[in-house]
This record gives sequence, structure tokens and C-alpha cells, in this order.
Amino acid sequence: MAKKLRVAFVGAGGIATGAHLPGFQAQADRVEVVAAADVSEQSLARFSERASIPAEMCFSDYKEMYKKVDFDAVAICTPNSWHYRPTIDAFAKGCHVLVEKPVAISADQCRSMIEAGKRAQKLFMVGQTLRFTKGAAQMKAWVDGGELGEIYFGKAQYLRVRGVPGRLGFVTKELSEGGPIYDIGVHVLDLTLYLMGFPEPVSVSAGVYNKLASKKSPLMPFAPEQYTVPDDAAFSLIRFANGATVILECSWALNLVSGSHNVILCGDKGGCQLEPTAMIRERKGVLENVSNEIFQYPEKAGHTEEIRQFVEAILKKKPSPVPGEQALITQRILDAIYKSGQEGKEVAV
Repeated sequence: MAKKLRVAFVGAGGIATGAHLPGFQAQADRVEVVAAADVSEQSLARFSERASIPAEMCFSDYKEMYKKVDFDAVAICTPNSWHYRPTIDAFAKGCHVLVEKPVAISADQCRSMIEAGKRAQKLFMVGQTLRFTKGAAQMKAWVDGGELGEIYFGKAQYLRVRGVPGRLGFVTKELSEGGPIYDIGVHVLDLTLYLMGFPEPVSVSAGVYNKLASKKSPLMPFAPEQYTVPDDAAFSLIRFANGATVILECSWALNLVSGSHNVILCGDKGGCQLEPTAMIRERKGVLENVSNEIFQYPEKAGHTEEIRQFVEAILKKKPSPVPGEQALITQRILDAIYKSGQEGKEVAV
């Protein structure tokens, strides 16, 4: 029997316990979860129980875990501001890395992470789970099959009416750095760019707002003084070197009649969307609507497929399913969105 891949966790909170851990447990014939580190004793205890790892393999400091435990790969499931250092240290230890989105809090950090992975000759994957849903796979099949032709417009939309996350790790600048752009906007932006072949971005014009979370309201989980990330909503126009444009709309809190979650692509032969998954194309002088029967599986299964591909890539020495170089393009755009919003003008990417 082949030796199992030994996996450790940095961060044992909700995304680790509820999504990543089941994903690795689904690979139990090839993977063994051996250790975890988290600053929260409560989170660590819950993770330890669900992962069936002994107390001596749970650490309050990830550096101690790196020093004392032998493992092959690590899942970084910390708040955004704590993605960078554990990733760099993991590569220095000689481990493969799966890091939650967004990859980091700046393009410069991402570049350093990519270089560290190359020096270590280890796999670097970013957890963009939306790519691994059935709807996204169907869109990719349409794009790869040439059904859309040249894609020149995309719309990435993730709008919540009142959906500020209920944990401080999301809304404090010290831990998260960014708001809905980093939390949910990055999901739909990544999928849009992935389907468009990651064209080179050249400029961004953005409006970045904090209009509702800055007011005391029973509809908000935190008092305004606790909410220190810069945005509760943001809207951006992104231009690319090939002439394409993408609109990104995201919010945790916005006065809408209803929220929405979609990725829309328009090409010179056809167009498609994620929710509901459908395509339109011109055939014999008429517009033809195509909507395959897509049975959407829940988000945990999306993470399960993401992690299956991570494990597969390591064991079979395949390229990273979500390489750092792609995440760098996304992060450059995110950096530019915040810069444009702060300066009130279009900025270069």
C-alpha cells in the first residue's frame, strides 16, 4: 500500500472544519490529517474531535507545529492577513500548500509566495472553490468548445442584501484587510477570469463604499466601531489588454430588493451564465437557448472536488489546478479596486 499524504492545517475555524476537513477525509484512502494549529482553543478542540487527531498534535502556534510534526502538505485556513507567513514558512519546510482565497492581501505578497513555492519545488494551489462546481464545469465546456467565440464582456456579480459575516475575523482590517471584495467578490472574479483565459488587466475604475455597515443597525452583526474593513459594497469596471471588459459587483450590505450571485459571459458567437446555468447562441438565424440539467451540489462538495484535485496533482505530479500565477492576476485587480476607490479615479493595474 502506498504511503498516505500527511496533511496539517493552519487555522482550524469554520472553513477548515466545515469544508476543507471533509474534503481531505473524502480522500482517506490517500490522505491522513495529522496535525492542526490555531490560536483559538475552542476551534482547535472542535477540529481535533472531528479529525480524530490527538491533543498532542494540536498547537496554538503554527511554527511549533512546523518544527515538531512531519507532514507533506498544509491547508492554510486562516484569516486573509495570515495567509502569507504560514505559506512562506511551509515552503521553507518543504511542503505543498493549499491556501484559502484571497491568496494574500497584496500582489507583492503573492509574488513572494509564488517564488517561495518555485524554490521549494512544491505545489502551490489557491482555494477558488467556485471553479469546481458543476455549473462552472459546464460553462468551461461551452467556452472550450468554442460555443461563445471571442469573449469580450463578462459580469461577475455577488450581491447580498444583508449578509455581513458573523465573525470578527471577516470585518476587522487587522485580520481581513478587505471586505466583500476579498470574501465573495474574489470568487466570481476568479471564475470569470478563468473562463476568459486570464487576459492581462490594464486598468480599473471602481467605487468602494461603506454606507450601511458604518451605521448602527439591528440588521448588522457588529457595531460600526468593530467594522474596520474599508467596504461593505464595491463596483468596478476592469479593462484588459485584449479589449475585453469585466464588471465586478459585490456587497455584504446593499439596499436591493433581492441579492444575486452570477457569472455572465458574452462572446461574438454566444453567451452563458452560471445561475441558472444556461447558454444562448445564434443558430440558423434564430436565438437558441440551451439549459442543461445541472444538479447543483452544495458548497462542501465543491471543496471536496477542489481538494481531490489538489491531492491528485501532488501524487501524480500534475500542474496546480489553481496556480499562484493566476491568483496574482486576480490580486493585482483587487489591489487596483481599493486604490481606485480611495483615489476616486481610474488606475492602472
